[in-house]
Amino acid sequence: LTEEADMPLAVPQLIQRQALRRELQQRMGGRSGLLPCIAVSRFPGSGAATLAMDVARSLDYAFFGIEIVDRMARDGGMPRRIAAAFDEHVRNGIERYVVDAFREGAFVESDYLRHLVRTVRSIGEAGGAVLLGRGAPYILPRERTLRVLVVAPKEARIESLAKARDLSPAEAAVELAREDDERRRFLGYHFRVDPDDPTACDLCVNTSLLPREAACAAV
Repeated sequence: LTEEADMPLAVPQLIQRQALRRELQQRMGGRSGLLPCIAVSRFPGSGAATLAMDVARSLDYAFFGIEIVDRMARDGGMPRRIAAAFDEHVRNGIERYVVDAFREGAFVESDYLRHLVRTVRSIGEAGGAVLLGRGAPYILPRERTLRVLVVAPKEARIESLAKARDLSPAEAAVELAREDDERRRFLGYHFRVDPDDPTACDLCVNTSLLPREAACAAV
């Protein structure tokens, strides 16, 4: 599987599961009992999607890939339906966070980014989720989020991309350069961060050095 692989987008079921998980955890231990989230940033072609899904399965967490989060954020009504799954206190908290973030200049303002921030924060409020990409490490609260950067050498990523998309090494190198550039521009512009800085994350995983099972266990 790659980051661009087709994945089932059962968004309503995912959100319902998150809302039920949050309700159960609050009954058991209040807000402090909420499970943390895992926010994964990645070098394209590093196998981060496979790792993120492995981690979600092993922890019985919900998984929200790039395609899922992007589709939810680009649907103007989806963030409101997500927020409706949670109580008024949480919805108000999310709205205050969004307003404050843009007022303080933490993010570059746009309609899409507002929906993205609300979407990611709403998912995070339920706890027990793995979120891949789309700035999740910079949106979710640090005290309840494990921020993971998944990396691999350029040569390994070219090889992985060529195999996954049936490309020649030269074609894969061009495609990888484009995706690397898009990622840096997206995160640098919207979140004002260096997406390749490992010090912004809690854990850096090199998938070319760690076997799949070991990488999952490390996270």
